[in-house]
Amino acid sequence: MKAALRPKKTEAAARMPTPARPEPAVTVVVRPEVIRSIADAAGAAGPRETGEPLIGTIQPSWEQGGERLIASILGSVPAGPHVHGRVASVALGDAGDGERAASALRWWRKVTGLDLRHLGDWHKHPSGVPQPSQGDRATARNVKAESSAAVWLSAIAVCDHARTHSAVAEGAAVTFTDEEETLGKVRFYREMDRTGLTPIEVRVEEHAIPALPLLPWHIADSVRFAAECRLLQAAGFSIAIEPSITRSGAGLALKMTSPDGESFVVMTGRRYPLAAPKLFDAHGRKTPVENGWSPARFLVDLVKEQK
Repeated sequence: MKAALRPKKTEAAARMPTPARPEPAVTVVVRPEVIRSIADAAGAAGPRETGEPLIGTIQPSWEQGGERLIASILGSVPAGPHVHGRVASVALGDAGDGERAASALRWWRKVTGLDLRHLGDWHKHPSGVPQPSQGDRATARNVKAESSAAVWLSAIAVCDHARTHSAVAEGAAVTFTDEEETLGKVRFYREMDRTGLTPIEVRVEEHAIPALPLLPWHIADSVRFAAECRLLQAAGFSIAIEPSITRSGAGLALKMTSPDGESFVVMTGRRYPLAAPKLFDAHGRKTPVENGWSPARFLVDLVKEQK
């Protein structure tokens, strides 16, 4: 069977560059709690920069005018302990922080069943300038080239602080107020092949896109989880996660076995270590937590008290 004949390319045509495929239109939708998280983190950073990854989904919409992508920003991973913010720059952590963000993404994917992606990052400009810097543009260009997501977004948060004082005299008494008001703005940009970071309109939507569950403490506070494991192992306990007991989003159940073979199961809720854990013996009987509980204590203290 003969192969189909194809016209030969001339030498000039072979040298002509292939036209770049136009990038599809994008609609960006953001959960309101993402904006609240950005506002809280930006305010807590004071005069320094900070930032977090943006997590969400990309869905194609086939329309008469051509393909359109719907980018839904559903959550962000709180900044880790190694995020190093300066007055005019920020480094979003080290390898440990990257693994922490990846763990959060894996957990959310497993619990929700959504095809979640790292869609971009946000960071704060303490200078109050909402436009991306040259460093921001270079970073977005480099990261997009390595990203598997079809869309890469960058958001810049700025905050203005105003303080008001008032005093009102009423007879022998003077009532005074001292209030601080924060006015913030988050501006979103899309990294485009030809124009770089380009402003893009966004919609804040609460009911049309899903909310992500809160991250359990052992992912949100990986430093605390690592310390808990080190202390238990140093005391001779082996540790295993009890998946049959742990509920999605409810916290974490750990089975701890002492060197002499005695086992305990500790249930930690979403608010651990602020909220007290629950301790069970090998037969599933709940054991009272001795000496009360405070966030300054660790799980190893509980199991040692049972000896």
